[in-house]
Amino acid sequence: MLFRSGFAGAGREQSRAFYRSVLESAYPAAQIQIESDALIAYAGALGLNPGALLIAGTGSIAIGRKADGSMIRVGGWGPHFGDEGSGFWIGREAIRVALREADSHSNQEFVSRIAGSLGVASIQDAVGAWASGTVTVPQIAELVPAVMELWPAEPAAGILRGAAAELRRLIDVAAERIDVSPCVRSVAGSIATHPLMRELIGVPFAEPRAEPARGAILLAMRNPH
Repeated sequence: MLFRSGFAGAGREQSRAFYRSVLESAYPAAQIQIESDALIAYAGALGLNPGALLIAGTGSIAIGRKADGSMIRVGGWGPHFGDEGSGFWIGREAIRVALREADSHSNQEFVSRIAGSLGVASIQDAVGAWASGTVTVPQIAELVPAVMELWPAEPAAGILRGAAAELRRLIDVAAERIDVSPCVRSVAGSIATHPLMRELIGVPFAEPRAEPARGAILLAMRNPH
């Protein structure tokens, strides 16, 4: 029996080894194949054709498929070293800017909105909450709606434009590396597919053909044994 599954972070060997060990203990008689959730999303959006896919939700990554079928990745290095333009990136920038505004006693509406959305009494409390683990990566990413509600006022506008520029860079680099012309580009994830972010990114994305679940089926059909 072939067991193929996709997981976040499975593009890294350490993560693949962990997922494989868990599944092998649960399904000892199965042949285990681990794919990244990004590859499954790609197969759903663009099939097995050459192209580039931008994925941005809590994290961010761009992946591409060359004409020879090989895959490339750009970004996706996690919240500490990457995930530019993602929900976490936007939330982190909102906290950083709010702390700066609090220092100068300016833009109290923005400061209060971010602190309230994060569930802390004052924005300064966010630092200790992060250090203690009370505030986590998903909670910081959940600040995105509060930032978007403040559009087009500053500093929210600057944060969102900055995120869009980072996401544009990811998809442009991926498209350049696959070296296929014309390069079909598509998009997935709650941040990258948001109408405002799509407008700010400024790329004429092709609509995804199907959901990631369809991509998992397509990959399984490609190699059923």
